[in-house]
Amino acid sequence: MKMNVLVRFCVIISMLFSMHSMALPEISPYQGVVPAQGATETQLSEEALKQVLIKVSGNVNINKLDDSKLLTKHLDDLLAQFGYQELNKKRFYYALFDKRKINSALIAMQQPIWGDTRPKPLIWLVDENKRLTSEDMIKGQQDEAIASGLQQAQLERGIDTQFPLIDLDDALAVSASDISGRFYQTVADASQRYDAEYFVVANLNKANNQQWQLSWELVQHLAKNKNNQVVIKQTNTGDKTAVMQAMLNQIADYYAQRFAILENKGQIATQVLSINNIHSLAHLMRLNALLEELNAVDTFEVINISEQQVQISVTLKGGLNSLQNALDAHSQLESNGSTISPFHYNWQP
Repeated sequence: MKMNVLVRFCVIISMLFSMHSMALPEISPYQGVVPAQGATETQLSEEALKQVLIKVSGNVNINKLDDSKLLTKHLDDLLAQFGYQELNKKRFYYALFDKRKINSALIAMQQPIWGDTRPKPLIWLVDENKRLTSEDMIKGQQDEAIASGLQQAQLERGIDTQFPLIDLDDALAVSASDISGRFYQTVADASQRYDAEYFVVANLNKANNQQWQLSWELVQHLAKNKNNQVVIKQTNTGDKTAVMQAMLNQIADYYAQRFAILENKGQIATQVLSINNIHSLAHLMRLNALLEELNAVDTFEVINISEQQVQISVTLKGGLNSLQNALDAHSQLESNGSTISPFHYNWQP
């Protein structure tokens, strides 16, 4: 279990800082949600387990492995909670599986574990009418085929999406032609209000009577040097539901490759993190919660604390690249550009 920063240093910290509450974590990828029609409860639990194995490992082919098939014989032991719920007037079965047992099974299968580092891409989508798609349009299912494709992929892969509000601020900052022309910095500037490290620029057009064409790019915005890096460039063809689902699946594949951790089998590695601008107990608690969530981190402890800087020794599950990728994905940690140590960050409250 990861070592709580506050346990070792509660006396020192209590003299320096004041207490604040923490935000609750998002829904776990260890929960499977599958349509409830036409299947027994055991079959539904098996389908939910298959979904969870894909979401947690990031490996879409994991259920083809013999070891995965054997896990279905231990459903009662793995299952923590289950029930039914309505989503868009359809009945779904949900099952929450024991995180520790799922992780142990994946480690035994020599599969990676993709934790909670799942950036929410901001999607700037120009539809067939040359309009920008808003969050309200998606939530209101104004185009049911688009919303259905996104929802299906979100349930199956464990990542969420967000769309811009397209309010007055957005209208003044970016236009449909900026998206179509791939003016990345203009889009990056408009995306700042959404705190999105990754954004998508996409155009949806009708290819023929049956098929649609979605041309899109996933862009990573590196705020520290105002650099925009295209990490995926793709064109998908099919019906509307299929092209939206394919886009989100490809984004999930990229995230899994970048953030999923394969446990070290050899010598355990450690790394010291230096964090500036930790000026209150609330900041330290948020940092503690952030490190607790990182799948790349096994244990951690404070080794030095002052008014200017906190230094934390981290024991890794994977390699240093996995740790750096995970830290860089959090907007509250900004690299200070140190050439001596890449693990020197400024805390952004």
